[in-house]
Amino acid sequence: MSLDYRIVGSTEMEHEKFTAVNQCIREAAQQAAAPGGLSAPLIERFLRTADETWDGAGSGRFTTAQFQNNEAYRRAAKHALRTVFHMLANLLPAEAQLAPRVDPEAIRSRVAPMVTGLVQEDWQEVATRELVSRTFVLNFRGAKAALEVELPSCDMESAWRILWALYGDYGLRPDHIEMTCDGLAGDYAHVRWFAYETKDPYSDVVVHEAAHLLHYLKPRNFGLHVRRHQERFVDIDFNQRELFAYACEAYSRLVLHGPRKARVSFAEKMQDEAFSFPRGEIKEVAALVMDAARARNGWRVIWEATVIRRARKRAKAVTSQPLELDKLVSKRTIPARSYST
Repeated sequence: MSLDYRIVGSTEMEHEKFTAVNQCIREAAQQAAAPGGLSAPLIERFLRTADETWDGAGSGRFTTAQFQNNEAYRRAAKHALRTVFHMLANLLPAEAQLAPRVDPEAIRSRVAPMVTGLVQEDWQEVATRELVSRTFVLNFRGAKAALEVELPSCDMESAWRILWALYGDYGLRPDHIEMTCDGLAGDYAHVRWFAYETKDPYSDVVVHEAAHLLHYLKPRNFGLHVRRHQERFVDIDFNQRELFAYACEAYSRLVLHGPRKARVSFAEKMQDEAFSFPRGEIKEVAALVMDAARARNGWRVIWEATVIRRARKRAKAVTSQPLELDKLVSKRTIPARSYST
């Protein structure tokens, strides 16, 4: 078979695949819109862009009719997300559909050292439990479970991202839909399958997104005793949140290398050999990870570099509080260099 023939055949297959994906999107929108007499193009636009453009969407002062219209469209949009998810499943390879969810114990083994190193002892059991139960690796079954925990919330963008993160990894995403993250976190953490399987020896996106949960979740919401100024499991400076997560991610790989000398040797190579980190941030992350590798307690080094600093004042202090975050607080971006699998 000639090279030209193989290229033409591959192009035709890609065209057929994208035609099938677009047909699924249109049919899901039409099915969701029909019962309420809603506009299928508006729902289709949401499925393609995550934009809510119907009357009453967004923030502002609305009439009762606009509010009810928004509620109707949101119900329909959620129904359409579920429908297109199941329609596209028929285009997946059989082995992808049958693969089990990632074992919670596999997630626990990755996040437990970080919790032990960063979270106060009487909170550790609850913190570990929550990180494990709230973290989803987005193979087919993991994405299906993640979609069902996200859809009941007010934020539909996370569910939309889960949909296209899964199918994008199998080439089942329209070209105009861009997914520039390999993980995201808010109330829950989601990790793309291809990122979970990366060969980068310094990368663990499960730990990265779980680190974001640590500085987002509030211990008092789980019945834990908190002292003054304690708000999150780990109170990290909002502006340092990505440095914190990247450092936790890389350091979690370092601690697998045993004695301090071996850790330092491994850390020395990070800036040159870690290929899944953004090039603009790798120098700072590698420097912090090196400091952690040299220390007796590397987790504390990372915490001290990123913790919220509260100045002590004699007079009444007006303390700047960390920003109240929207549901989607982290989107670990895909670097310029692609993942190796």
